[in-house]
Amino acid sequence: MDTAASGRRQQAWNSYWNAGALHSCVGSYGGNYAGAVAAFWESRFASLRVGDRVLDLATGNGSLPKLLVERAGPDTHVQVDAVDIAAIAPSWHDPVRNPGLRFHPGVDMQSLPFPDASFDLVVSQYGLEYAAWPAAIAELLRVCKASGTGALVLHHSGSVLVRVGRVELANHHTLLARDGLLGAARDVLPWVARARAGHAVAGDPQAAASRQRYNEAMAAIAGAIESSPVPDLLIQARETIHPMLASALGDCSVALASLEDYQGELEGAALRTGEMIDRALDVAAIEALRATVQQLRPEWTLQAEPIAQEQGILGWGVVLGPGPSDPE
Repeated sequence: MDTAASGRRQQAWNSYWNAGALHSCVGSYGGNYAGAVAAFWESRFASLRVGDRVLDLATGNGSLPKLLVERAGPDTHVQVDAVDIAAIAPSWHDPVRNPGLRFHPGVDMQSLPFPDASFDLVVSQYGLEYAAWPAAIAELLRVCKASGTGALVLHHSGSVLVRVGRVELANHHTLLARDGLLGAARDVLPWVARARAGHAVAGDPQAAASRQRYNEAMAAIAGAIESSPVPDLLIQARETIHPMLASALGDCSVALASLEDYQGELEGAALRTGEMIDRALDVAAIEALRATVQQLRPEWTLQAEPIAQEQGILGWGVVLGPGPSDPE
């Protein structure tokens, strides 16, 4: 990844986490996966002992540490370090109430600032797949004790999250296309502002063409909402953009700036969704992960099973550590 692309990626995730999101999944199913995924984590956290140390990789706004401190309670004295390359500062975290929890922003999981064999449990939820392999895997193994465990929830190429993501990515492209709603709104906004300020624009052919283009774009979005299995993004865009035009008056620079900001949000969301789709793992990728772990730490094995609930597959549940191999 070149420097410019890397910068855009980090800014996209900085903006996302700074907005307060607790997870990196597609919004349409964000609230529905907690049951099965939470059950996976509760089974891992149940084996923690008093004073154990836990490392969370690519923590985002700390959904796993939050779950852990809620389930474990203060009497376990579990110490948690949570890292992310983004500039994170979870608003829910109270250092006084959770003194054993430390967040480390700006940390690359491929180069962790911890000594060898520091942690009893290393975890990551929809995070490790975004790093370069095998470097990140080697770092996970380096900082985890030989007697410790790794537990991961990874994006599955056949998951409902990826399927929804593909639809939403197409919707992003529709909105951001040259002839899409964003472009049409940008074109018509100055004419709307002039008309609302009392200037005569009805006879101007350019104003008429801009208005027609916007109306056609809105009609296209309405049709796409009716036909899309996941119309959330399109509905949000329509409900965001139309009031911008309705409030424009005279000097439309503020409305134009708001429109540009919204386009930036959409571009960042499209980047994140595309990255999720690209990094989702199929069976062959899981086998490559297994081979990497056993090459770097031969005494360890890796078990991987899909995590699923009513909507479908949500991801891979992966556990790695000392123990017998999976049965053939």
